[in-house]
Amino acid sequence: MNKSQLKEAIDEYRRRSDFIKRATLETIIGETDIQREARVKFLLKPENYGLFFNYYFGKDCSIPMADSDCAKFHIDSYKQIYKNDVITQFRLWSRGFAKSVHSDVGNPFALKQSGLIKFTTVIGITEPRAKLLLSDLQVHLESNQRIIRDFGEQKVYGSWIDGEFETMDGCYFLSLGIDQPFRGLRRFASRVDLAIVDDIEDRKVAKNERLVRERGEKILSDLAPAFGKKSKRMIIANNLIENKGVISYILNKKKESPYTKVSRVDFLDKNGKTPWPERYTLKDVEVVIKDNDPITFKREFMQIPVTEGALFKPDWIIYKQPLDYSKYNMLLGHWDLSYTDEGDYKAFVFLGATDNEIHVLDVFCRKCEITEATDYHFNFTKKLLNKKAAAIFFYDATAAQEAVFKDIFIQEAAKHKTYTIPLPEHASVDKYLRIEATLINLLFNKRLVFSEKLKDTPDLKAGMEQLLVFERGSKAHDDFPDTLEAGCRLIQSYINPDNATFKPILYKHQRKGF
Repeated sequence: MNKSQLKEAIDEYRRRSDFIKRATLETIIGETDIQREARVKFLLKPENYGLFFNYYFGKDCSIPMADSDCAKFHIDSYKQIYKNDVITQFRLWSRGFAKSVHSDVGNPFALKQSGLIKFTTVIGITEPRAKLLLSDLQVHLESNQRIIRDFGEQKVYGSWIDGEFETMDGCYFLSLGIDQPFRGLRRFASRVDLAIVDDIEDRKVAKNERLVRERGEKILSDLAPAFGKKSKRMIIANNLIENKGVISYILNKKKESPYTKVSRVDFLDKNGKTPWPERYTLKDVEVVIKDNDPITFKREFMQIPVTEGALFKPDWIIYKQPLDYSKYNMLLGHWDLSYTDEGDYKAFVFLGATDNEIHVLDVFCRKCEITEATDYHFNFTKKLLNKKAAAIFFYDATAAQEAVFKDIFIQEAAKHKTYTIPLPEHASVDKYLRIEATLINLLFNKRLVFSEKLKDTPDLKAGMEQLLVFERGSKAHDDFPDTLEAGCRLIQSYINPDNATFKPILYKHQRKGF
């Protein structure tokens, strides 16, 4: 932060401080000390959190800092945090649902005044962002006249620019960026007893498995052990915008713990109604839906992690009821069994060709051992045999891969007592150009469709995640787009070889006498 930015930030902080001071200056007139103590005691009860928030931070101030009452999920999530000394609570709340103001301001202050916390740390995606999040609470503790009247002066020392401060009752607050060190956090004899991880997801980072793992482990292995023995409250506030991001990584690691609680609140519930009717009218809901493109609305408000890539659009994906295998002009399967140090997926597509469409009839897309993929292949071919269906199979093969996979398929075929071994397929054209040339044309023109039976299956979901983010330079997995392209290209070359962009090379056996 340069001098100009620093001066601007300080000026903004002072403006906020003056505003809060004016907004909270008017308090209850003629209230005795006994009445005040009774009111404060009433507001601090966890079931009255909505009233507590309204009085100190919300719409009941003379100059309101919030425009509506709290929602039921705001109150329920606080009650859960209040009543559990050991808890990791995921707040997967839609955009516009006040994740930060409750997680970083309302909840910590209520817990502090209830005597439940001494050392709070706020984790942001960067150090400046974390300081900004913590400053929202600090400016209230410094300037909110309702807080000062009911609980006394708060600040002992500290500047929001430094990202840490202490209050008169001995509570310590510290902000940290996700990439800063967490190990060994303590303040004299106190260890962290409340950690707030706020909005740390990054869509670019989500495409890099190594960075996702590193940031996830920072929370799981560095931050979590920094807690004290008795009190271990963690709030993770982030809407679920990525399937393979840091939040999903942490959630998957913690989901079996009895101390993990998930509060998921989408912009619309299953009945199409808002879960925050105190704030959003029917017209408000309509404006949000119409003002955002479908991809943004699904991802940011409904927490459906769809990413619109540079090539393929979600509305190009069409589902149809599949035909009986006997109705297709040709059936073809293709495997991509590539492997790298990052651990690629094993991907497979099974396609059926009609006169003017290619149907995706089966999909395998998993990060697994080669034996799981070969077992799937030979079990699948047995099912085809039972249905009296014939198909041809290929696998993506560089020279090195063919040397490895050919022997594996032969060995596994013997184990399964079957002979349907895929043929090696060599694609010499640049992968990006192949996928672009083949799939854009087919998907855009609705000539490549997917079986209704595959919809919402884990394998197709994994494949679609790869397809919709595919673009040159991306570090995301591309095994499914690769095998889908190869299968479509091959089936077209067999059905209509004269118009095929890429033709298969067929080897004819040379007879050399008897």
